Parts: sequence; C-alpha cells; structure tokens
Amino acid sequence: MKKSFILGIELLLLGGLTSLASNLRCAKTVFSQPNVRFMQKVRISDGQGVVTVKGLPSGLKWNAKRQIVEGKVKKEGVYSYTISYNHNGKIEDAQVKLTVSSQLQLPVPFMGWLSWNSVEGDISESIVKQVADMFHANGLYDAGWNAVMMDDLWQARTGRAVDGKPLPDPKRFPNGLRSVADYVHSKGMKFGLYTDAADKTCAGAFGSYGYEKIDADQYAEWNVDVVKCDYCNAPSEQDTAIVRYGRMGDAFKQAKRPMTLYICEWGVREPWQWGAEAGGSCWRISADVRDGWTCEPGGAGVMQCIDIMKNISEYSGVNRFNDSDMLCVGLHGTGHSSNDLCFGHPGMTQDEYRTQFALWCMWSSPMALSFDPRTNTLTDDDLAILKNRRLIALNQDRMGQQADLISESDQMVVFAKDLENGDVAISVTNLSDKTSEATFDFAKIPALDARKSYKCQDLWTGEHLNPVKGGFTVSVRSHTTMVYRLSK
Repeated sequence: MKKSFILGIELLLLGGLTSLASNLRCAKTVFSQPNVRFMQKVRISDGQGVVTVKGLPSGLKWNAKRQIVEGKVKKEGVYSYTISYNHNGKIEDAQVKLTVSSQLQLPVPFMGWLSWNSVEGDISESIVKQVADMFHANGLYDAGWNAVMMDDLWQARTGRAVDGKPLPDPKRFPNGLRSVADYVHSKGMKFGLYTDAADKTCAGAFGSYGYEKIDADQYAEWNVDVVKCDYCNAPSEQDTAIVRYGRMGDAFKQAKRPMTLYICEWGVREPWQWGAEAGGSCWRISADVRDGWTCEPGGAGVMQCIDIMKNISEYSGVNRFNDSDMLCVGLHGTGHSSNDLCFGHPGMTQDEYRTQFALWCMWSSPMALSFDPRTNTLTDDDLAILKNRRLIALNQDRMGQQADLISESDQMVVFAKDLENGDVAISVTNLSDKTSEATFDFAKIPALDARKSYKCQDLWTGEHLNPVKGGFTVSVRSHTTMVYRLSK
C-alpha cells in the first residue's frame, strides 16, 4: 500500500477525533470476567461537583462514598452505562463500554521474560528455548511465570520477503518462528515478539507501518500470542499514535488467532486514556526502566515509576493494564541497555529489587524478567523474591486493580489495593536512606473501616500477625517495601 494513501487515511481519521481532555478521570472501555467482582474507579480532576451513574447492568452498583462502580455481572456480553459529572449545573457525560467475557486477551497481567535488557540483538531460537527450559527447571513456571517474548532485532537483516511478509533472521532462527512458538507452547507457555508502528524499529529493523494486516496474519500463522509494538521513528502527536495503534489493533481483530497488543509508546501520549480503544490490552507508562533506584533524565528507575503510577490507577483494570516495564531483579548490573542513565554504578541492592517486585505486584503491572539465560545471574535470593506466591497473587488478582496512592512524603509512600475476595493489600516504601517507622492509618484508606478489626499477614514472610484495628506502625529499612494483606 502506498504511504501517501495511508497518510491520507490517517488525516481523515484525525479529523474525526475528539479531545481526550475531561474533568472526569475514568476509563471509557472496561472489561471483566463473568461472575468475577468488577471495580471501576472514577476521579474528578477539579475535586468538585457531583458524580452519578445511569444504566448500570444487573449486578453492578454505584458506590458514591468511594466513587467506584462495583459488583458482578454474571452473563457474558457487551454493556454500556453513563457516568455524569455535574458542576454548578454544567454536566459532562462519559459513555462507558463494559465487555464481560471469559475469552479476554489479558484477563490478568502477563508474567514472563523479555529479551532486550540483556540479550539485545543476539536473540535466537536457542536463547528462547533456554529461557523456557529455565522457567521449568528453577520453579518459576510453577510460580506463574509463563511467557517468553522476543524484543527487537529478531528480524532478517535483509528485510521483508518479496511479497511483504516479515522474515526472521535465518541464522538465528534456522527453523523459523512457528517452530520456536511451538516449542514454547509445548512447555505450557505463551510466545511473544516485537514490532514498531513506523517504518523502522528502535534498533533499525523493519517496522509494521503500512504492513499491519500482512504482519498480523503472519504472526497468527506463527502462533504468536503477544506482540509488543514500539513507537520509535513515528510522529510525536497523540492523535497519530492513536490512529497507528488502532490500525494494528484492527488487524489483530481480523487475524485467525487471538493476539495481545502490547502498546509501547513510553507513556508520552498518555495511552491509559486511549490504549484500550485502539485495541491494546496493556501499555508502557514510562521510558525504558533501568537497573537503578533512580535515573538521570531520559531513563526510569523505581522512583520515576512511582511518580508516574501513583497518578493513574483509575485507568488500569482487567485487560487494560498500566505497564511499568521490565523487572531488573536478577540483573545485578549485568545488563546492557538497562545500565544506561543510572546514577553511579548500575545495579540495585536486594532490598531495592524487592521493592521493585512488590510495587509491580501492587500495581498489577505486567512483569517481564530480563536476565541473560546464557550467564544466568539469578541467585537463590532472586528466585525467592520472584517465586513469592503471596505477592504474585496480588499481581494476578482477577479484579485487576492497580493500588491507589494513600499518602506520600519525602520518606514514605503508602499504597492500598482492593482484591477480588474483599481483602485489601497495603504497602509502604521507605524512600529515605535510613530505617524509619511508618504508620498505616485505616481512616485514610477508603477500602478499610477504622472501626473494624482485620487479620493481618506479612506477605514477605508469610507470618500472620495479631489482628489490627484502626491502624498499626512498622519499622521499614531504607528503600524497602513492606506489604500486608488484611482480611475481615
């Protein structure tokens, strides 16, 4: 297809787009599994006015005190309802589309491995198989890690085939990608690869711009499950990104095999507001995460991820997850791209790696490990972190809620997360350089009742503490995150 024709289509579509600016901060396209507890948060930008909800399907109700839609919808189907915001007689409506299905592309965040941080352009059939085998050998698969995904530079250096179809590098993938996918699937895992919404990928391989349908059909033939779609070498405007990702999403819908579109435009164009409408099931919220507690401008460490994620929890949910990028647990400064823009030397302490893992679980962020299977830098302590099923259960909770920011200071950041069975997870992260005490005040956590007593479990140790009422105080080491699960 000629690019001048494609550009003309883009301009026509752009003319029909409306502004995403709104005083109502909420997702417009939401998802749930049938008869699973559903929750949608509604926030108001100016902090004033009254919110009402009309036309809710049977099983859902509006909780005005907490400003959430909640409940269970038993029957599969597509439903719609209206959220209205009234401020001094000026009314703003948001039409919400709710899809209830047992066949969602990403009902819970993926947990797997992504090649770029350590492997970069060396990605190969051999490396993919090594990762799949390692996940089984070291117990990661049994703990829930079940996806192996290739990043950039799997493509043939010579470009596409004569008919436009994408080609893998023949030396590194001598048996083709269908064979690689079949091997991963034989291990009970999902297989993913990478493309870009432009002519060229970030590393200079061919992208999918203008070849969306050809690529989607070929990925389906290869039995691909997840496709990460980057945004290097593409126009910077938000509207253009919406159109380009939308075209990829439409191509996926028409393919013979269901595939997850993983949008990766680094959060610059606020994909949490439009990613689901474009066909995505998750989207990056930041620049590439580096192997450091904090980073120079242009990179993202744990601190930068906290700063972004604390403000966008209302846009996350089942099949629409905010992604904080690859986990650096197990890298220990041995990566490649992950070492850039780190203050001082790359690598984190084990407490800092624990914090990264704990927060990704609290946020329901997709989780991708990035170790090099050829050198295998994973220690026993790394594996203990990554196989903590109590924390993984938070990430994989079927209600898919991202933890809300409760309070923050120069020293402590507190989050709280609603869980499907009615439990509440709470965390506190010590940002300071010394051990300090932190207090959980239940009166400040909307999901809790300060008058009631709760069972309390430390999710790092598994220890069941004495019942707590009203709140409690804990000692937190520097750059450590403590996580507790409260049950009625």
